[in-house]
Amino acid sequence: MALEDVNRKGGVNGTPLGAAWEDSRDSAEGAIAAVRALIAEPQVVAVVGELFSPFVMASREAVEQAGIPYIIGGTSPRTTEGAQWIFRVAASDELLADLLAHYIAETLNLRKVAVLSSRVGIHNARADLLVKVLKERYGIAPLVRDTWKPDDRDFGAQLDKVKAASVDAIIALGETGEGVAFLKQAAALPGHPLVIGHRDFGAKSVLAEAGAAAEGLLIVTEYMPVLLDRERQSWAQAFQQRYGGEASIIAAQHYDAVLVLAEAMKRAGTTRVQVKTGLEQLRGFRGAMADYTFDTKHNGVRRFYLVRIRGGNPLLEAVLDRRP
Repeated sequence: MALEDVNRKGGVNGTPLGAAWEDSRDSAEGAIAAVRALIAEPQVVAVVGELFSPFVMASREAVEQAGIPYIIGGTSPRTTEGAQWIFRVAASDELLADLLAHYIAETLNLRKVAVLSSRVGIHNARADLLVKVLKERYGIAPLVRDTWKPDDRDFGAQLDKVKAASVDAIIALGETGEGVAFLKQAAALPGHPLVIGHRDFGAKSVLAEAGAAAEGLLIVTEYMPVLLDRERQSWAQAFQQRYGGEASIIAAQHYDAVLVLAEAMKRAGTTRVQVKTGLEQLRGFRGAMADYTFDTKHNGVRRFYLVRIRGGNPLLEAVLDRRP
């Protein structure tokens, strides 16, 4: 879809943009092999790569040694730390922790919080970053910090600790499949503490099944088409019509990865070095998910949406952002 859109508008200065494909086979070894295979192709001037941060870390050395732009969706700050050739079309977990901690402490003025997460690496790492920022920057030590096993549906042990601590808010980071059970069990707590969840708990399927248990829920997310302007909503609708499924953040990121690469080539040229230069020169480039400006750490996205659920519908509560 992205290639078609770029080439329909004249490609890269009149030359059609093409793609080569390699399967990373959902493994670190596969990610390394896929990247090396693409690097070996002289016509490949950039790679649109992994979403899973450990796979990015596995293939990072090959990318840096070869000197080829590598566009990723992995959110771990480690993926771009000190890297010269890796660019992120996502918001980093470091940014998430910074902005969410600031909102909790300065806007909501909360001091008694619990931080709960799945033990899955990405959610656990995000939770630990958030705890670190809350403690070091705002002097807030969560009264409860606990985890659950992946795909758990019984959160009684964790919520009993929350109940005993009488917290004002629960920050919950987990998978979509865990969301309904968690929200229903959290809604039964005395005092009804505010629940703040990451985007997985704000999925349409979760909100529909959770029903009244999702009322008042706050969701922090990089992407929710219903919140966006008409042009971006039209893209999401076109995606759904073509592929039969809702446009996810993954779809939007991969689409935008191709667009930012094409724009970088138009501006600076089509060698690997020129593409890197073009990416670093982008300022506010408009994509389906965000406006992209890569900072010194090659993070392209600097904002999150904070959404309040009312009557099963997401309503924009705030835009959390960090200026480049």
